[in-house]
Amino acid sequence: MDEVFAKVMQRPDIEQTVASYTEMGARIRERLAAEFGRTWEQVSDGGRAGCGDEYKVLDDVENRHLPRWSSKGNLPDDQWPRAEAIVGEVAEGYGFHKDPVILVNRQGDHEVVYDKPDGAQVTFGTAVNTVLDVMTGCHLTVDAHRRGTPKAARR
Repeated sequence: MDEVFAKVMQRPDIEQTVASYTEMGARIRERLAAEFGRTWEQVSDGGRAGCGDEYKVLDDVENRHLPRWSSKGNLPDDQWPRAEAIVGEVAEGYGFHKDPVILVNRQGDHEVVYDKPDGAQVTFGTAVNTVLDVMTGCHLTVDAHRRGTPKAARR
C-alpha cells in the first residue's frame, strides 16, 4: 500500500488535475474554433470513477471523466491532420504524448487518443459530430494528498 500511495502522492491531487485538464480542454477548443470556425457545446457533465486494480489497496483515490464537448458536424478529411496536430500540441503542454494512438482512420471517421503514463487520456474524434473527451488518471483526493499518508487499514 505504501508504495502505491507514494506513487500517486507524486502527482497533483484530483482537484488540481481537473482544473489543469479543464484549462487544457478550453485551450484545445479555442484553438480549433479559431482555426476552423467551430463552435463547441458541453454535452455531458462528466463523472467520477474508481481506479484500476493497481490502486485497489487505497481508499482515497479516483479518476474523473471531465465534461464531454461536441461541435456539430464532421471535420472534413482534409482538415483532420491539422486538427489532430493542434490537439497534440496543446495536450503535450500538459504532459500527454504528442503523437496519438489511432483508433479509427477512415474517410469521414477519425478517432485518436493522446495518453499519459498515469492513465489520463484525451480522446478526439470526428464522424457525425466532432468530439473532445478528457479523462484523468488516478489521483489522490485533496484530503489524502494534504495528509500525505494512506488511511489506516480497515478492520
